[in-house]
Amino acid sequence: MKISDRTLGYVSLIALIGLFAFIAYSMWEAHHEATTIIQVDFDELGTLQPEDQVVIRGYTVGTIGKVQWLGDRARVQIKFNQPVVIREGTQFNNVNYAIMGQRRLEIIPSKTGKVLPDDYIHTGTFEPGVAEILRYIDQINEQIETVRQLIYLVTMGDSTHQSANEIVETIIGSIETTLSNTEHTLSTLQPALNNLFKQANMASNNLLEITTQADSAVTTITGTVNEKIALAEKAILKISDGANKTNELINSIESDSVYNKFLYSSEMVDKVNELVKKLNEIVQAIDTKGMKILDENGNPIKPFTWKNLNLVGKTAREKAKERASKTQTEQDNSK
Repeated sequence: MKISDRTLGYVSLIALIGLFAFIAYSMWEAHHEATTIIQVDFDELGTLQPEDQVVIRGYTVGTIGKVQWLGDRARVQIKFNQPVVIREGTQFNNVNYAIMGQRRLEIIPSKTGKVLPDDYIHTGTFEPGVAEILRYIDQINEQIETVRQLIYLVTMGDSTHQSANEIVETIIGSIETTLSNTEHTLSTLQPALNNLFKQANMASNNLLEITTQADSAVTTITGTVNEKIALAEKAILKISDGANKTNELINSIESDSVYNKFLYSSEMVDKVNELVKKLNEIVQAIDTKGMKILDENGNPIKPFTWKNLNLVGKTAREKAKERASKTQTEQDNSK
């Protein structure tokens, strides 16, 4: 079967169109498979918008995709047209690269750190550009105008506010008036103040004199008291010495065998009783022989009388004195 030239041309055209379609699809598939999408948050976005460039070291590696405003920040979608590895520490800078305010996203990749997944939300940095500087200049101009008006108000004043010169003059006038009144008051009070100072001076002198006299009196009293204390100490020392000597005498008496024997032994008392017994026997013997001893009245008497004789213990007189002293003490206590 013979194919005509027209048919051959159609077939060739269709085959060529199919080849181009296949190549285009292959390129799209390859591009789709290599595309990586990440998201970056910015506090301020500026003029950055979709389809703006994304570069690494000056080379374009992708574009800005969808931009979403979240209230306090903007979330930007970045579409890479080639495989890019994003590590921890990578910087995303929103910079102004043209004089007309155009912006792009510059990425400074990190060579260290762990690899972050594609769904990780990164944080970017906004760098002010020409447009922001012009905006800041407008704000500065507004502030300068406000300051200029304030200065004009301070220097010139208005219908409701006095100028600084008027305020200063008013204050100086008030100060001068106050100083004048103070001077007049001081001149009026000067005699009274002089008298008061004079009295205070006299009082100080009197107080000084009294203080001097008091110091002298205190010194004299202190000397007298010290002297009496010394005498008292000497007397106490003598009394102590006497007490020591008395204790020594008592100890010597108690340690002496003769006194000890006399005080604590009944041998002496027995001897005295034996002597009295023998004398009584002699007197009785004299009576039996008709021999009597008479007094001046002719009454017979004994050679010895035992009345008021107290060899051991207190005498009657001493006991009477003790009873009288005891009675007097009881009467004093009853009063």
